[in-house]
Amino acid sequence: MSVLLVQVPTSHLGAGEKVYPLGLSRLSSTIPATMEKHALDMNLFPDPWERLKTLLEETTPDVITLSFRNIDPLAGNHASYVSSLKTAARLCRHLVPGARILAGGPAFSLFAQRLMHEVPQIDIGLKGEGERVFPQLLAPVLNRWNIPGILWRENGQVRSNPMGARTGMDDIPKIDVRSFSPRDYTRGNTYVAAMGIEGKRGCDLRCGYCLYPFLGGTRMRLRHPAAIVDEMEMLGREYGVHLFHFTDPVINRPLDHFEAICRELIQRRLSVQWTGFFREDTLTPASLARAEKAGLAAIYFSGDALTGHGLTYLNKQMTKETLLNASRLTARTGILTMCHFLLNLPGETDAHRLEAKQTLEDILDIHASAKNLGAVIFNPVRLYPGAPMTKQLIKSGDLSEKADLLYPVYHNPEPYAGLLHEFETICHTAGIFSRLGVE
Repeated sequence: MSVLLVQVPTSHLGAGEKVYPLGLSRLSSTIPATMEKHALDMNLFPDPWERLKTLLEETTPDVITLSFRNIDPLAGNHASYVSSLKTAARLCRHLVPGARILAGGPAFSLFAQRLMHEVPQIDIGLKGEGERVFPQLLAPVLNRWNIPGILWRENGQVRSNPMGARTGMDDIPKIDVRSFSPRDYTRGNTYVAAMGIEGKRGCDLRCGYCLYPFLGGTRMRLRHPAAIVDEMEMLGREYGVHLFHFTDPVINRPLDHFEAICRELIQRRLSVQWTGFFREDTLTPASLARAEKAGLAAIYFSGDALTGHGLTYLNKQMTKETLLNASRLTARTGILTMCHFLLNLPGETDAHRLEAKQTLEDILDIHASAKNLGAVIFNPVRLYPGAPMTKQLIKSGDLSEKADLLYPVYHNPEPYAGLLHEFETICHTAGIFSRLGVE
């Protein structure tokens, strides 16, 4: 049997930012050695469609797996990557009509039922984590009713099974560095680290807009620090990867696990750097100092709201002072800091707009002398089915229950729809004045 693994395009061509297909690479390593295997990350090629066509014609695979990582690019952008999945599936079916076409990945999982209807070329869909299930989908004959988390077609209908047990973090397969070489991702990125590293899966927070608890579960599953650093050490030694991004929803929760990772990195004295998203209320001077010693290159905050109202609405369980204290701490150390905020939240008034502006200016002032604020990124909220905020908007009548959320839908009503641009101007001016030394 021949298997082709495909990471479909989920980035703007020409952007130059590449991300290693971590999930698909782990699935690849579960394929039995007796099977012929081919792999393609379409995001690596200027013309990925020609490359996919050639590979399909040359290999005529029995099974084709399409990994769909991102549904759209966010950043208030109304582009959608659904066309990538549709085109890839149609091309596969046209050129290899007898192949079994599988689809999965985070973006697929969020809209699994809908995408099975939208993309009729998909034979089997996989919702959620695939490490336990994927090898079963390669069998010559499938007992569909007994495979957890899959969707399939039967008598003109899409059937589905509930998801099964999640993968233990000490049982996750190794990445397949032969099929997806990390060397292909070590150059070209200017903003994000290309190589992800998993410290945990799952999130016990319940932020209003977020679906991490759906994708990874509401309980944090922790990976042993030695296993994490083993992978980083191997990638540095054998493939020249020295910059990583922790894919954890929040890297510094729980704090003892995070500090154990830092201690492991310090003990081994690896020549690596890394980034990750930090929770402001569990960041301490001691843990930040330890993280910097362990190779922390940049810290990402996702405070998500600049007002007390917004923090409460999004269930962030933090205050504005928590955000400001975290800024003060990173400014004192000079570590490169990125902040992400959501604007124009439900129920906000002109008074909230002024409050948000003041909080933003306070953050800019805190970082001004240290000049360590790399960027402040603003977005309206992308609405996803099942997210707490989406449910609240439907309940209040501010969003139709028939709203099609497969394609980008943002909460950004008047009269504050231009707030993002107003705040970006504030940051742009502050950045230019700082660079020019203008007081």
